[in-house]
Amino acid sequence: MLRAFEAAARHRSFSAAGRELNVTHVAVGQQVRRLEAELGISLITRSGRGLELTSEGRRLAVRLIESFDIMRAALAEVTAETDERPLRVTLTPMFAATWLMPRLAEFRAAHPGIELMLNPTPERADLRRDDYDLAIRYGSGDWPGLQSEPFIHSGLVVVAAPSLLAGTHIRTPADLVQLPWLLQQGSDEFDTWLAAHDVVVAGKHDLTYLPGYMILPAARDAQGVALASRVLAEQDLAAGHLVVLFEDEKIGDRKAGYYIVRRAAPMRGPAKQFVRWLKHAARTETAG
Repeated sequence: MLRAFEAAARHRSFSAAGRELNVTHVAVGQQVRRLEAELGISLITRSGRGLELTSEGRRLAVRLIESFDIMRAALAEVTAETDERPLRVTLTPMFAATWLMPRLAEFRAAHPGIELMLNPTPERADLRRDDYDLAIRYGSGDWPGLQSEPFIHSGLVVVAAPSLLAGTHIRTPADLVQLPWLLQQGSDEFDTWLAAHDVVVAGKHDLTYLPGYMILPAARDAQGVALASRVLAEQDLAAGHLVVLFEDEKIGDRKAGYYIVRRAAPMRGPAKQFVRWLKHAARTETAG
């Protein structure tokens, strides 16, 4: 019952909790209702297509998430997980191709004994369930139940090639509807940005969906407007291949940027070395 409630509270979804626990969403709902009956209090209410926690549910969820993380950490310790297994890192394709890969030879030269497995994907991995040591995520650092540490501050920029802008007048985000858009497959970041700036996209068809690593090259070729973090577009901006149309330095009230994200558990040796190298590489670039 506690496992079912903890998963449902984290995901705000019986279906997602069921997938994590390998049971049906109906079974998760039944377990949560049994727990509510056992405790004599309401923990979860339905809100539209999702779930909301009651005040009692929120308090219980915080403690359970912490407790399960502690148990997972204890199990990792007693099973004597060694530093020999590969270091697994999940990150976005755009960050992997544009920032990490040009620098990765430095890490390999400094740490030839570490076997590294990278998974570039726009999908956000569940670090509690999936066997990743680290994630590199873009955002504001607010991922409940996980530890996050900023290492590159970078706002979001809407960019385009100068030749694409010929004959257009882009003064407000709404003016972007005049131009074709490049959208990253599996990501809704551009949609979220447009909605936050009250841009109506109904009926627009000149959209191209691409893997993340193809977005900036396509933008350089004047195939459309793109959304990216500034640090990834910086070289193209400096060279004049792209220009900034709009820029947001924050997500909500927090500084935007790339974060090193992990479970609330001790890091293995290879993970510590990779994190140390990431920070050094970011500092070196800023200093330069």
